Amino acid sequence: MKTLRKLLLVACAAFFFTSCEETYNDKLFWPGELSQEYGSYIKPSTLDLTYSGEKLIGKSVSFITEDSKKGTLTLNDVIPGEKETSFRVELLEKEDNYTFSGETVSAAGATVTYTGAITPKTMKLDLNVTMPQSQWMNSYLLSELTRGRGKDVVRNQETGQYEWGEADNQLLTAALYTDMDLEMVKDAGSLYATVSTLIKGMGGYLLPQLLRNINLESDGNITAEYTTDEMQLGEQKFSEINMDDPESMQQVSMFIMMKLMFNTLSAEDIAAATQGRAYAPSPRGLAHWYVKNDLLYVKLNLPAIISQAIQGQGKTVDGNLIAGIADAILKANPFLLKTLLGAVNESLDNSLLSMIANMDYQSFQMFFSWIKEGIPMHIEKVNGHTHIYLDRAALSPIIAFIPNLQPVMEGIPNFGPMLYDSYLGPLYDNWSIITKLDLGLDLVDNDNHSSVFPS
Repeated sequence: MKTLRKLLLVACAAFFFTSCEETYNDKLFWPGELSQEYGSYIKPSTLDLTYSGEKLIGKSVSFITEDSKKGTLTLNDVIPGEKETSFRVELLEKEDNYTFSGETVSAAGATVTYTGAITPKTMKLDLNVTMPQSQWMNSYLLSELTRGRGKDVVRNQETGQYEWGEADNQLLTAALYTDMDLEMVKDAGSLYATVSTLIKGMGGYLLPQLLRNINLESDGNITAEYTTDEMQLGEQKFSEINMDDPESMQQVSMFIMMKLMFNTLSAEDIAAATQGRAYAPSPRGLAHWYVKNDLLYVKLNLPAIISQAIQGQGKTVDGNLIAGIADAILKANPFLLKTLLGAVNESLDNSLLSMIANMDYQSFQMFFSWIKEGIPMHIEKVNGHTHIYLDRAALSPIIAFIPNLQPVMEGIPNFGPMLYDSYLGPLYDNWSIITKLDLGLDLVDNDNHSSVFPS
């Protein structure tokens, strides 16, 4: 009997190990080898990811399989507006890898077409994404400058009190969108003019010198036609403005006084400043958009932006540094990100990056939430114009940070201090009486541009 029992135990053990061999040893790779997180920021990189045909960095993908036949692929913060996008894939065994392909619709309604190959060391994944249909999916031009009768702070002749009214020759539209309400105090008219005339006029003059159009593409990318040609104020390039040269400063003063303070800036002035500028398409994968709760979220790909900036200066990208930035964002570690941005700035010596790296913790928390979730912006269409803007609540942390900008502005050769004193300073000093401030872009449909959307 004991002998029979031993034979049965041996038979069961043999059956068990044979079953295991049939389950795993006939596979190219075991499930445990394939089930892992693949990342373009992991060193060495284990993820080769393309999005609409363009390489996308700073992202990760998780894969789990129980039998090396089928598995679950999870895209981590890859599809705009989706923290995770999971779907099942069927693995096809090849000579040295497994491949998979197909199409799925995410929980948020994005159509994802995918093709990939996987080994324990690397995953190659090509994605083509079509976001849910949206009325905002379009190509836009910056609005032209127009004038007419519009909103203004006026003084009631009978009571002597300031109140809202209308006046002629108001700046109705420009590339910069503004809308404002404020308490009717003694300086209300001057403050309103600062925003509706000076700031709106200056933005309407400078923005077209940077951008020609903006595209909210069907795959969630935000692209633009932009230029790096030097900006100018009147007849002078920024580099030619010299605060120690009386003649140079007289030209600047005359432009600001005549064109902005006296409210005579025209579309012809903008045309003269943009004539001959060379515009080029922006790289893809730097920023994405999605709509949630009637807000347009603009999500920046910080690792890609920093890599682009470093390469633009002809320097070598530190893969470990970029990997750390991506990991800090993915794992929601604002302290680590702040530290790493400081390290990046040592290489780039960038005024804006320096400002961000030196933010106080509360301000940086807001910045981090914008990087993690996207910048929440209002979007509306009024009389054929699309306005994309931040409201007072979103602007408040930025306004509170304005005093910290003064050293940064002073570091901009010649022109920075004047920009601070004329535009940023008054906003900060009078923020308490401003009850509403919308600030953003004023756009119109680009009817002649039909090829910006991936097919």
